[in-house]
Amino acid sequence: MNIYLEKLKNITTPILYGSLCFLIIGILISCEGEMNALDLKSGDSTAPSDPVVDKVINMSGSATIECLLPPDEDVLYLMAEITLNGELRKVKSSFYNPVLKIEGFPEAGDYEVLIKSVDRNENVSKGITTIVSPTTPSYISTGNNISMEATFSGVYVSWQENLSKDNLILQLLGYNEDNEVVVLDDYYTNFEEGSFLSTDPSYGYEEKAFGIKVSNRWGYSSDTTWVNIKPKFDEQLDNTVMSPVLDWAKPNTDDIAEGPCEDVGPNFRNPQTQFSHLFDGELNTYYETGEGVPPFTFTFDLGVTANLSRFRYYQRRGPEFSFLHNTIKRWRVYGSETKEPCIDDPAWKLLGTYEMTRPSGEDYTTSEDIDASQAGLDYFIDIEATNIPVRYIRFAIDENWSNGTMAHFGELMLWGVKVE
Repeated sequence: MNIYLEKLKNITTPILYGSLCFLIIGILISCEGEMNALDLKSGDSTAPSDPVVDKVINMSGSATIECLLPPDEDVLYLMAEITLNGELRKVKSSFYNPVLKIEGFPEAGDYEVLIKSVDRNENVSKGITTIVSPTTPSYISTGNNISMEATFSGVYVSWQENLSKDNLILQLLGYNEDNEVVVLDDYYTNFEEGSFLSTDPSYGYEEKAFGIKVSNRWGYSSDTTWVNIKPKFDEQLDNTVMSPVLDWAKPNTDDIAEGPCEDVGPNFRNPQTQFSHLFDGELNTYYETGEGVPPFTFTFDLGVTANLSRFRYYQRRGPEFSFLHNTIKRWRVYGSETKEPCIDDPAWKLLGTYEMTRPSGEDYTTSEDIDASQAGLDYFIDIEATNIPVRYIRFAIDENWSNGTMAHFGELMLWGVKVE
């Protein structure tokens, strides 16, 4: 027994001694860390050295300054100070990434920037001055490269030169009855180039002045461009002369515009939901396409040749169908002037590609969404396609709101100009 205890003592003594050493070392390190932290936080009023500017990158309406940190170990961040339009602005960057990006310059030019180092005790260096020379901001370059032209019941606006892809607001302006400038439409974009339609029958069809200006998030605005524009007249087409035709392309053909010339019969599921309900003027009835795999297609005759401008889609009545069930979600519209285009016939022209979204922007259907769906949702023919004369229209529905096997239409109304 004594031999066993002696051996145990010989084993445990080094272990206990080693553990004690590690404990003492840990305490010393901890204390040293706390002392260093205290040294940094208390009584240090010495300002750090200034940073060094390594590189300046000038861009559209902004500038980036890459710096080298000073040798001081307690530097926490760098700070740039600049006065723009009488307002002092400060930009900071951490010591991990000593890069200062200054945005929101009102115009191109040379600007003086003061760059300072700040340590952990908030001591600030004297600072060094550098010059940045941002190029023309996007709100100016875009404002100088914007155009307007007449379209049906409104104005077609296109722009270029948002080179830095800034968040911009394009405002369409007009005059009210008191000859005061008013905002007719707002359009938000961060695209380098693009276009949008602003249509409203209240604009009228007489020639009048329309203005456009571009603003950015810093509150700067371009000069306003004014143009006299006469919106094109359009009217609702007579739905009593519209009728279904045999669907030339088989449902589910990958390319609806070039489907095989085969009669598949009028495309509806049953007599209670037949095609005539699409144009009967009765919102409580509905048309239901034949069942199958998307795209669901149907084709109809306008009864006249016309340049289409827009159409209004009414969802099936009832809140349970608003942005739900077999309501269409993604679809294409084609037009043709002739009745029987075949697989190699270029007569079918794409008039537009569409995707329905809830007006509320929510992931669920709100009461406002239901009201909007029952009032009808308007969609516009692509501006490039509004001059294409068409008589036969084909809808190709690629997806409904339930990923189901058919599509519902409460009612469909179309606008355009008849072609003589």
